Amino acid sequence: MPTEVILPRVDMDMTEGMIAAWHVSEGDAVREGTLIFEIETSKATMEIDAPASGVIRQISAPVGKTVPVGTAVAWIYANGEALQAHGGTEDSSSTQSEAEVLSEHVPAIASATAASPGGPLRATPAARRVARERGLQLVAIAGSGPHGRIGAQDVLRAPADRTATRSDATTQAAHALHTLWLRKDTSRTPLVLLHGFAAELNSWRPFSRSLGGIVDPGIGMLAIDLPAHGKSSCEATGSLAAIVSAVEETLLAEGVGDCHLVGHSFGGAIALAVAASQARVRAKSLTLIAPAGLGPECNGAFIRGVTQSTQRASLAAWLKQLFADPSLMDEAFVATAQQQLESAEVRERLAHLADVFFPDGTQGLDMRAALERVSADVPVRVVWGLQDRVLPARHAEGLTGRIAVHRFAGAGHLPQVEAQDDVARIVAENVASAMGESVMRRGAVG
Repeated sequence: MPTEVILPRVDMDMTEGMIAAWHVSEGDAVREGTLIFEIETSKATMEIDAPASGVIRQISAPVGKTVPVGTAVAWIYANGEALQAHGGTEDSSSTQSEAEVLSEHVPAIASATAASPGGPLRATPAARRVARERGLQLVAIAGSGPHGRIGAQDVLRAPADRTATRSDATTQAAHALHTLWLRKDTSRTPLVLLHGFAAELNSWRPFSRSLGGIVDPGIGMLAIDLPAHGKSSCEATGSLAAIVSAVEETLLAEGVGDCHLVGHSFGGAIALAVAASQARVRAKSLTLIAPAGLGPECNGAFIRGVTQSTQRASLAAWLKQLFADPSLMDEAFVATAQQQLESAEVRERLAHLADVFFPDGTQGLDMRAALERVSADVPVRVVWGLQDRVLPARHAEGLTGRIAVHRFAGAGHLPQVEAQDDVARIVAENVASAMGESVMRRGAVG
């Protein structure tokens, strides 16, 4: 019998989700635990793994389509198994209660749907990711979690297979970072998006949709996982120069020599450093959102909390500090962060990064002079939430008059989330000023 691939529920209030990306195509062979698609909510993007091994068939939900929770979006068939009619994309969960759907998918997001002797394995997404990176087969690992679920720690305790084929993300050169074109087009200078500390490139997806509705379709959008984040390796984390070099090499590998840079938090400091370098990549505009590097103070407790939290409740308590209005933080946002930070190995490399750039709970980077120089050559805008509890908004004070500073009273450390459309407009206007022409869609600016 074929195995259905359903759109899972990731929080109690979720009734539907949008297909953000497919990582497989019709007829592709997949193994259980392989990343096959991503779903997106208003604040988070989650990776969904294959619940079984076989061949992907009958993909019924294209990228961009919103479908109800529990809907079968594809099927996995055994080799040679005949196709069956499944009734299209109608909700296939009519015989399954909401509690069953939630219990199956919230703890592991993409875990197998059953645990029985000889049945599908139960493993968290972090465990599956670490297993892929270390070249290990989950069937050979005993799980220590409920019902034998395999966690990341179980995988890390197993000896790595040094002869196995590694995933694409870990076979890249030391300075090649994981990238994703959120909108691919080479007809105009693209936007490059750099995320903040402990985040990853998928955090830009909701914002990129708002931005995509404003800027010209010819402007591509490229997001990058910074070193030690997401699917990028952690070799280039020893210094600012190493990270800048890694970003530059990655951009050149993508054919990007000129770009409009947008950076948030720690990614803001990196974007500024890349713009200041102008060695191999030329910044045409720079938009910094709550950037690091403009003052010594930071919330060291928040940084430690994010890198040390092992429980969902403790992580959620720290994540609330990102918002001016904590009620905006939904379960999907927490689930995504937990998925990213579940591995002790990930938390350890982020803690190392924090020791380098945020020693003793302070900011080790001083980028104000660099910002002054950059603003003499390219248009710069700085965006900050006045209720930022991670990096204080007062760090935007005293900047040169060439820099436009935008402050949002109802936003915290994530103005691109809490004031998404307004911040998208600011980025688009900065790009337009750099181009010296209107690259914004007609009617986008009133």
